[in-house]
Amino acid sequence: MRESFEVRNGIAESRLSGKSSLVDAVDRVSAIVTRCRERSLERLMVVCTGLEDVPIPTLVDRFLAAEEWAQKAEGMVVVALVAHATHIHPQKFGCRVAADFGLTLDVYTAEPDAMAWLSGYDRSG
Repeated sequence: MRESFEVRNGIAESRLSGKSSLVDAVDRVSAIVTRCRERSLERLMVVCTGLEDVPIPTLVDRFLAAEEWAQKAEGMVVVALVAHATHIHPQKFGCRVAADFGLTLDVYTAEPDAMAWLSGYDRSG
């Protein structure tokens, strides 16, 4: 798996690509969230559409990923994921679980939509 990371206009952007297991992809996102928290970067977009061979997550997978990412964020990082539609739960189960653990997370199929959401996010409101 390959990763790029840059910060533009106060928003961290990470792109993951290549072959990956679901566990490795979740672990990489955890590390990126931690990096953002440690650098006081409040907004993060992770683009996962370049990943290959990642199976569709089960509800348990989504629950555990959301819980882990929330722990890493410590309420300090807002996350937008960009993924293929086949990997997004119809009711965005993982996003709901993340909210229950204190993480603001949303998932999109298009980068412009994710960036618009992050750009408009206001922690005070």
